[in-house]
Parts: sequence; structure tokens; C-alpha cells
Amino acid sequence: MKNKIRNMLLVISLVIMLVFVGCTSNYQFDDEEHDYSVEIEGRDMKLLSVQETADLWGIDSEILLQEIIQKFELKESYTANSVLEEIRDEYKFSPAMIKDIAEDIKQQGVINE
Repeated sequence: MKNKIRNMLLVISLVIMLVFVGCTSNYQFDDEEHDYSVEIEGRDMKLLSVQETADLWGIDSEILLQEIIQKFELKESYTANSVLEEIRDEYKFSPAMIKDIAEDIKQQGVINE
């Protein structure tokens, strides 16, 4: 009797695990949810300055900087030469969030002149 119960519990556990794995296998991370006009890994992007990021998207760096400051309610002083990783010391945003901001600016037609 104990073996039957143990076997049933094992089968139920396996079914639950398979259901869970099936549900989570369709999950997409932020970078995979969006098609960005620029392909860059998040770990590489963190090493770029705001200016370098804006240049990749072909947008104005000052507008990108202001959008970042506003969105994350940053209190420190930053310039277009500030590296994203340095800014992340104040607020732990993901590179995908910066990509979204840059894409929004680009779609609004605010280009780097």
C-alpha cells in the first residue's frame, strides 16, 4: 500500500513538474519580446556611454539622457558621456529598458543631427 501511494505521489509530482516546465518554456525575456532596430547584448550595452548608445540608435544623446533621468527619477548629475553601468549604480534598470527608451525616441523621429 505504501509503495502504491509513493508511486502515485511520484507520478503526480512528475506531472506537475512537466506542466510547470511547459508553462515556463514559452516565457520570453525582455530582449526577446521586442524587435529592436539595433542588435546589442545587454552586457555589452551596459559598458556604453549615453552618447554611444544614442549614436547606435541614431538619436539625440541629450534627449536620451533626459528620458533616462526622468523615467528612473535619477537624482545624481549625468552627462552624455556617463556610462550606463555608472548610472545603474543609482537605479538598477535593465539594458532592455534603455533599448525601449531609445526605440521610442527613434519612433518619435527625434534623430541625431
